[in-house]
Amino acid sequence: MDGLPSEEEPMVQVPRAARLSHLDGARTLLSIWIVCHHMAPREPASSLDAMLVRVDVGVEFFMMMSGFLTQHLFGQKEGIGSSAGSLASFYTRRLFRCLLVAYLGMGLCALLQWLIGLQLLSWKTAGCFAFVKTWVDPMPDCPNMPSWFVAALLPSWLLYPFVLHPLLAESAGKGFSFYLWLSLLCWLLAIGPQLCLMSRNVGWLDWEQFKYVWFWPPAQMPDFALGACIAALVRVAPPSRTAGRLGDLVISTLVLVCLVAPVPEPPADWTGPSDWRLGHYIAWEQLAARLSAPLLGFFLYCSAGGESVVARLLSHGTLVSLGNYTLEIYLLQMPLHDVFLWLRPPGGSGLWKGLPWNREVFGFFLTVLVLLCGLFVEFVAEPLNQSVKTCTSSWAGHTLPELLRSTRRRYQPLSAERDSESEADSSLGLPSK
Repeated sequence: MDGLPSEEEPMVQVPRAARLSHLDGARTLLSIWIVCHHMAPREPASSLDAMLVRVDVGVEFFMMMSGFLTQHLFGQKEGIGSSAGSLASFYTRRLFRCLLVAYLGMGLCALLQWLIGLQLLSWKTAGCFAFVKTWVDPMPDCPNMPSWFVAALLPSWLLYPFVLHPLLAESAGKGFSFYLWLSLLCWLLAIGPQLCLMSRNVGWLDWEQFKYVWFWPPAQMPDFALGACIAALVRVAPPSRTAGRLGDLVISTLVLVCLVAPVPEPPADWTGPSDWRLGHYIAWEQLAARLSAPLLGFFLYCSAGGESVVARLLSHGTLVSLGNYTLEIYLLQMPLHDVFLWLRPPGGSGLWKGLPWNREVFGFFLTVLVLLCGLFVEFVAEPLNQSVKTCTSSWAGHTLPELLRSTRRRYQPLSAERDSESEADSSLGLPSK
């Protein structure tokens, strides 16, 4: 077929990147951490409460892993931004499933909010569905609140073929120190605005300031770039097998600090959301994510060496299998929770006793969430995603006119067949189709 490789033409094979299964397991635990932060009952008190407040450490790890895996999977591929076909192939592979689930989550939340009488048609809702609302107002109050992360991730994915990929490809011959300094620069770009504002305030940030250093999409781009730089560092200077033990020590220390460090009390003039967990985004918690970034990056680097006990634990088959559902678990937790809210009050003339939000009900909610997401992935999202990948696999290296010409020729035989059928029908006195 014109413009696309034929069966007789050999295609250049790019070595496949090694699968880092422990990151799939890490995604499972991180998604459960985030769901527990959002949905777990706050009474009675628990020894895990401080850990749940510090969920932004997990969000930071998610953003860095996105950059790390993007560079790990595509860093060795040449020219992903050299043609319209290559760009279209990259974007569909990165964005299709993510946008599918994001729109499903926002659509379900918007529908449930409309059913209870809330306004649905507004410029705010339109901005949420276009993923531009957080550029103007970073407050994470779209119909599906977790979708702010998708809006923050999109610019990094869109710019990767034009910025990070060529930058890291041209620097492939550089040594360990170059990528180390580049990673340090990315981290300073991420935490720098917070430190500058704190210096100007001579104190912690207020809520309006914090929204712009965390939820505003450009604020997350250095964190994504940091993960990509660490992946390039692994490629150029692979860690020794014994480095994994150092990574275990660092990540274990970080988890311990998240568990035992005190949680600050909200000040009297704090204007952040009152229904969020106490202490979240307040005082030193404003720096928790970015201060953890070097430790998370160190673990990402060291765990790629193969001798990490934590990486082996995270590579357990159950955690790895559930890791394929984490995108859906993260983005569909809110609509399912809204459904449970409908079932909370008693009714039915006393036949329905209600569904109080306690730990037992939350455990049931989490089980249903995982099961529904698993079914959706296995029977809807992943089959569609694989179909899209198959459709776009031959686009790389071709210009837009070539793609349009090949698509037109692909459907010409079908059009000719329909024309011949119409002529045959007309000769028999039948109406054309």
